[in-house]
Amino acid sequence: MRGARRIVPLFILTSTFFLASLIAPAVASASGSVDILLSGLSSPKGLSLTPGGDLVFGQGAFGPPGPTTLYFLQGTDKGTTVDLTGPENLTDVAAGPDGSGWAIGGDQNLYRKAPGPDGAVSLVLNIPEYQKGDPDPYDQDGDPAETNPYGLAILPNGDALVADAANNDLLRVTPGGDATTVARFDLETIKTDHLGPDSGLPPEITAEAVPTSVTLGPDGSVYVGELKGFPFRPGSSHVWKVDPNDEGALCSVNTPDPRCTIAWSGLTAIQDIYFDTQTSTLYVYELAKDGVGAFEAGFETGDFPPAVLLEVKKNKTTELAAGQLSQPGGVVAVNRGHVYVTDGMFSDGRLVEVHH
Repeated sequence: MRGARRIVPLFILTSTFFLASLIAPAVASASGSVDILLSGLSSPKGLSLTPGGDLVFGQGAFGPPGPTTLYFLQGTDKGTTVDLTGPENLTDVAAGPDGSGWAIGGDQNLYRKAPGPDGAVSLVLNIPEYQKGDPDPYDQDGDPAETNPYGLAILPNGDALVADAANNDLLRVTPGGDATTVARFDLETIKTDHLGPDSGLPPEITAEAVPTSVTLGPDGSVYVGELKGFPFRPGSSHVWKVDPNDEGALCSVNTPDPRCTIAWSGLTAIQDIYFDTQTSTLYVYELAKDGVGAFEAGFETGDFPPAVLLEVKKNKTTELAAGQLSQPGGVVAVNRGHVYVTDGMFSDGRLVEVHH
C-alpha cells in the first residue's frame, strides 16, 4: 500500500471529482469549547453509544493495551466509568441495539460479546482470511489481500459493518459470521501540485480511497468516510452513501454506480464520521487541516497539528472547537447535538465533550 506508513499501518492509500457529488459547503467560523471528561487514556480510538445513551470506548489502537470502558452519560452514575474488559488492543468498538458489544481486535479479527454482564466473547470473522478470498482489484502495491479493518458500526438488525482501509471495501457481517462485500472503492486521479515542484511526481497520480469509517444515516443508508491515499491532497476525501443491503456496489468517480454515490466531497483525511440521526447532522473528524503530510510531521517534532471537527448540515459546515483537539480518535453525538470525541492517540488520550 502507498500510504502514511508511520501514522498507521491502518492508513492505506489512494480519485477525479464527480460533478454530481455534493461539495461540502465553505466552513463557517469555528465555535465551541471543550470539557475533558477523562485523560491518561491509551490510544482510545473506538467510540460508541450504548442503546441507553452511555459511551463505550476502546483503547490500545496504536499504543499499550487498555480496557474497553463504559462512561455513564445517563442516570445516577453519570460521570463515572466501568471497565468492561481487561487490557486489550482494539482498533474500534461498537454497541449493538440488543446490548451486545463488538470490536475489531489488534489481530484484525472481528469479535462480539453477547448481551449481559457475563456475555461470552466469540470470534465472529477472521477478516484477514476472508480478504484472502476477496482481493482488492484496486490494490497498487502488489498485495491485494492486504487488510486493515478500521471502522465499525452495527445495523438495527444486529449485523456489523466493517470499513477495511487496506482492502478498500465495506463488509457486512452477521453475528453468525456470514460475510458479504457490500461495496468496493475505486482509484481516483489526484493532482500532486500541493507537494511542490521538487516532488518528482507527475502532475497527477492515482490514489486509493482508504475507507476509514462508517456510520448509519437517518435515511436507512450507511455513510463511509475515506482518508484518500497518497499523494494525500487536502480536500480530496469523500463521504459515500451506500445501501447496506447491496452486494458488490462500486464507489467510483470513474464508473458511477447508482448504488454508491458521493454524499459530500472537499473533505480532508477523514479519521471518523458520525450521523446524528435526530438532527440529520453529520460530524466529520479529520486528522489535520493540511492532511496526512502535516500530521505525519508530528512524529518528527512531537508537535502534532490540531485535529479538525466539522459539523456538516445541509447548507452549512462549521468547525467546532478549533485548535483544541489533536490526534483524533472517534466521534459520536447524542441528545440532539451533544458531541463527544476521543483524541490524543499518540500521547495523552482523552475523552472530551465538545460544546457548541
